[in-house]
Amino acid sequence: MKIKLEHLEVFMTLDKNQCQVVNARKQIANIIYSQGAGLGLAGQALAVKMWNGRDETEYTDEEGKIIRELVERTTAPCFIDAVSAAINDDAASDDKEDK
Repeated sequence: MKIKLEHLEVFMTLDKNQCQVVNARKQIANIIYSQGAGLGLAGQALAVKMWNGRDETEYTDEEGKIIRELVERTTAPCFIDAVSAAINDDAASDDKEDK
């Protein structure tokens, strides 16, 4: 799966009137590297893969799960919503391609 995180729209208000576009890929890579206790070498490999990657980088379903879980555990709700939308957008794209 491809998770587009380089131009992530993060809505700063509930009414979605204020938005910031951020490059979340390296930010999430740092979260995995610094707060991914229990992930071991797989966590380190994912952090490096994200750091060196780009929007076209392919992630496994397991890597997507790790990204989602760490973001949910360590970041603000507005950021969680944005990352979840990026992951779900990719899953929807994959479903369309399979049909």
